[in-house]
Amino acid sequence: MIEVSAEAIERVERILAGVPKGAERALSNAINRGLSRVKTGAKKRVKEVYTVQSSAFTAAANVQVSKASTGNLAGVVTFAGCKIPLYKFQVTPKAPGVGRRVKAAVMKGGGTQFEEAFIANMRHGTGVFERETSQRFPVDELMGLSAAQMVGNERIVQELQEEAQEVINERLEHEIERILNGYGG
Repeated sequence: MIEVSAEAIERVERILAGVPKGAERALSNAINRGLSRVKTGAKKRVKEVYTVQSSAFTAAANVQVSKASTGNLAGVVTFAGCKIPLYKFQVTPKAPGVGRRVKAAVMKGGGTQFEEAFIANMRHGTGVFERETSQRFPVDELMGLSAAQMVGNERIVQELQEEAQEVINERLEHEIERILNGYGG
């Protein structure tokens, strides 16, 4: 959670006292810039920790931003989405039919070997599969994490909060200057 301190709010209100809704405009603009940084920074931070393909993360991530306004100085970024197939992470071998055991790493520096898994081309694409029984069918596709689970990693959340807090603090000064100079109306 990112917060603007009471001292900062009082300072903005004092500086922009003569401007109608000036403090609210400056605060909402700074908060929205911080929200934007969280949204764009999430992918970068996830790629630092996890081995997921960028395109797979982008396709699976359902990101919603509720922006702050002069009437409501609260903003929220939410991440949702379904699990990403394990094949979209670091997997060896990459090609179906190769006689080696499947090894997959979801997090960087990790890895697990799957005794019974195999790579196969199915109707919906290539993936890592495992048989439920000793029979030929049914097979289940192995899945990794969802975008929300990856962004919810404690380290990633902490880094995103710190970065957003910095952006809000910097932008608050910039927004005060803009409004005092007659911009940002």
